[in-house]
Amino acid sequence: MPTATQQLVLKEDDVFIVTDQYGNIPAGSPLGLYYRDTRYLSLFNLCLNGRELELLKATNVESFLVNLQFANELIVLEDGSRVLPQTIGIRRNRLVLGGLHEQILLTNFNREPVPVCLQLEIGADFRDMFDVRGFPRARWGEVHPPTLDGTTLHLRYSGLDGLDRHATAVFSLPPDGTEWPDADPAPAAPDGGVMIPSVDMAAPRPIISSHPIRLTWNLTLPPDAAVEIQFTVAPEDKGVPFAALSFDQTATRLRQAHIDWQQGSTAIHTANEQYTRLLRQGAADLRILSQAVDDGYFPTAGIPWYAVPFGRDSLITALQTLILNPALARGTLAVLAAHQGRVVDLWREEQPGKILHEIRFGEMARLKMVPHTPYYGSVDATPLFIMLFVETMRWTADESVYTKFLPHALAALDWIDQYGDVDGDGFVEYLARDAPNGIRNQVWKDSGDSTQFPDGTLAETPLAACEVQGYVYAAKVGLGALLAAHGDMDRAARLAAEAALLKARFNTAFWLEEVGFYAQGLDAGKRPIPTITSNPGHCLWTGIADPDKAALVAQRMTAPDMASGWGVRTISRDSPSYNPMSYHNGSIWPHDNAILIAGLRRYGLRDAAVAVATQLYEAGLQFPFYRLPELYCGFAREQGSGVGPAEYPVSCSPQAWAAGAPFLLTQSLLGLEPTAGGGIHTDPWLPAWLSDVTIGNLAVGVRRYRLHIAVRAGAPVVDCTEEAAHTNAE
Repeated sequence: MPTATQQLVLKEDDVFIVTDQYGNIPAGSPLGLYYRDTRYLSLFNLCLNGRELELLKATNVESFLVNLQFANELIVLEDGSRVLPQTIGIRRNRLVLGGLHEQILLTNFNREPVPVCLQLEIGADFRDMFDVRGFPRARWGEVHPPTLDGTTLHLRYSGLDGLDRHATAVFSLPPDGTEWPDADPAPAAPDGGVMIPSVDMAAPRPIISSHPIRLTWNLTLPPDAAVEIQFTVAPEDKGVPFAALSFDQTATRLRQAHIDWQQGSTAIHTANEQYTRLLRQGAADLRILSQAVDDGYFPTAGIPWYAVPFGRDSLITALQTLILNPALARGTLAVLAAHQGRVVDLWREEQPGKILHEIRFGEMARLKMVPHTPYYGSVDATPLFIMLFVETMRWTADESVYTKFLPHALAALDWIDQYGDVDGDGFVEYLARDAPNGIRNQVWKDSGDSTQFPDGTLAETPLAACEVQGYVYAAKVGLGALLAAHGDMDRAARLAAEAALLKARFNTAFWLEEVGFYAQGLDAGKRPIPTITSNPGHCLWTGIADPDKAALVAQRMTAPDMASGWGVRTISRDSPSYNPMSYHNGSIWPHDNAILIAGLRRYGLRDAAVAVATQLYEAGLQFPFYRLPELYCGFAREQGSGVGPAEYPVSCSPQAWAAGAPFLLTQSLLGLEPTAGGGIHTDPWLPAWLSDVTIGNLAVGVRRYRLHIAVRAGAPVVDCTEEAAHTNAE
């Protein structure tokens, strides 16, 4: 499988495409055009005269538009004459709106006309996303042979769930010929064999044929002129509203949707163009990953594996990006509230008031081969929902948000108190159930080996994770203050008392006095898990840590065994379980680092916050497009070597909480917070690489602000003015 640097990704709403660096979808790869957890293109290869094209450049011209520029290789015509390499330009312009839209432009730079044969191999296996990821499955429905009607190609699959799924490809020119190549080869496992934690992509399994078809167009290219062909491939009826639009008209419509997003978002510019590009890419990725809903935008987790509603990821992303666009928070609250648990269902791990972990829409979910309809195997999404509700009210002061979502926040609180404490010890735990395809570790480090003792023994559940206690603490403190502001003093006082008791008990039970650090969690026997991990950074973010202990945590987090030079690792380099190439035991996650930085800011630990922020910023500059990936490897930085951070082979990119990380980082460095009455407070900690910041269209309550923060005579100076509503400084 191509690495993240080789993939090209486009997404709009619930349709996305992932291709290799040539814009192709090779047979047998996990790449494809996906809609609602089904792959509607599993083969999409373009070539000229039977030869691959020479890639000159691949560019994201805009966040929603990919341009690929190619040249021809040597062409020998039937009469024996030769067309020299790099004398024909081939351009592929691509976007996604209701389906795939592609414009092919062929320009002949020879002095004579040149006959060429353009070939497109296309096929669809209609595999479920879980199937592509390698989950066990024994039976499939029927993929029907494609049918071609002039300029329209029909692809169809009859599923075991009783649904007929289809894709329609429309070409601006009818093909001159068709061939039927052999069926797709079996999917290849990526290097290393494991694509997703605990999923063995190398395991043998049956294959369903995509019935591929090769279409050819015999074209004569006039000298110094362009010939154009356009394709659209629409899953189901998604592309129907756009079928009559040209490529340029579709691009115009999509561009306006992205302009609307920009105009509703905060514009952040800095004197450091590289950091500004990091922020700009994050904002663009968040728009790509988000789906418009009635209440705003809902950020899905990441491409390709998690482009679906995902409780924990969406909540943390929305918490990170209130400084950017509160519409993400409103949309997240709305979608998750609509699916809040109502009954006890062991198969889906649902309980009343619980917030979902993940929803899936494909054939395997409909057939109950997996429990994701939705699946609720997450212990942290529920307190995070309350935290987001509270923070959304702090930033927006929108009483309609309070009225609409307070019942859901109270139901989430009831889940914490009634179901969250599995064994009655006062801490919220998760329990590994026996449900097939369930998750053992139901926290953000959810791989099977992420919670273990230093000797490698896996911690048994019920398990109380340190960061979850922090989320519960912050939820109760915040909700109590919000209720008090609305006159509900009795309930507010109860929550304040419960939070204070939890904080005191936490700082006793989880503190490892001999190492000056918090335990990762308490296992089923209430034994502290003394593995040194990044998890306590979340405890700083939520405020549950005692101040003297926070300072010791900061000291250890910035020590060489944790801080790699490219960011803080998930686990100490000194741990026997450390592996810089693992998913959760030595890798570096941008969102985890951004949360740590926010926690260091909370406790006034400036030097540590700036040090970690600098490492994360410098890592971000090393990735293509200035796009922070979901995670990267935790190898130590070799100063002066010119070697950047190593990419994790199957990291989601773009990924929502990685895209949101620079905004939480910026908010933390600026000390930017809303105040009562719709005001703002700043206390800048500006490192050398962030000496001048301009923020426009910052939404707080009903107001919009413009700030300019710069260093003058060695000290930060803040200029703040109120703007007219709904303007954008960019």
